[in-house]
Amino acid sequence: MTLIFIPAFYGFTHQHGDWLDKAVYGLAEYQHEKIQQAQLVAVPGCYPTAAQLALKPLVDAGLLNEAQWPVINATSGVSGAGRKANVGTSFCEVSLQPYGLFNHRHHPEIVAHLGTPVIFTPHLGNFPRGILATITCRLKAGVSREDIAAVFHRAYDNKPLVRLYEQGVPALKAVVGLPYCDIGFEVQGEHLIVVAAEDNLLKGAASQAVQCLNIRFGFPETQSLILTDKYTMTNPLIIKLGGVLLDSEEALGPPVLKRC
Repeated sequence: MTLIFIPAFYGFTHQHGDWLDKAVYGLAEYQHEKIQQAQLVAVPGCYPTAAQLALKPLVDAGLLNEAQWPVINATSGVSGAGRKANVGTSFCEVSLQPYGLFNHRHHPEIVAHLGTPVIFTPHLGNFPRGILATITCRLKAGVSREDIAAVFHRAYDNKPLVRLYEQGVPALKAVVGLPYCDIGFEVQGEHLIVVAAEDNLLKGAASQAVQCLNIRFGFPETQSLILTDKYTMTNPLIIKLGGVLLDSEEALGPPVLKRC
């Protein structure tokens, strides 16, 4: 599948197709055992990380109505476009705008690894960093809020870098500069909205690479990413942000997250 969509969406033919077959897809929360044995780990893209962490528990549990594709509307800060000099991504020129409609290179990655078709629309926002993905889905008849909460807990209760909201949905300010993906949801009848937030440069890129490295070499999964395993935000949490030690309340304001 990867070899098929690389030329169409990336505009070139991969020169080392043999290594593509050997590479482990580094969605750390789902590939732990394979990463432990990997010679090469391919860390997911920023949008696919947020989208898959939000949807994969629901897809795997068979809770979604397959007749209606999940719709992913995700907005990234301008750092997602890199640092090249370009008027279109210059901070003072950016206006909130969708882009890559039906042809963004992360679309086939999401579909291939999620195992279900989706409609994915990325947006560029006039802020430096972070991704907020708002995902609408149709549930199968009879699926309750408790069912949804249960599958998220089964998936992430032992995953220290995914934080679940007991109430409400995440905002970017809770994740920028931190290695987490935060997930919350609301449900009304058969309609479900899931919101995922992450720092596109960290959980969507560099810190997930470090997370995979830790898994591969037998270090604690959060080694060098957080300075404590107390990732329940109802208690004080010491984090490292830009080389400075901060208390969670100082860094993020009043604690709003709860590990259920």
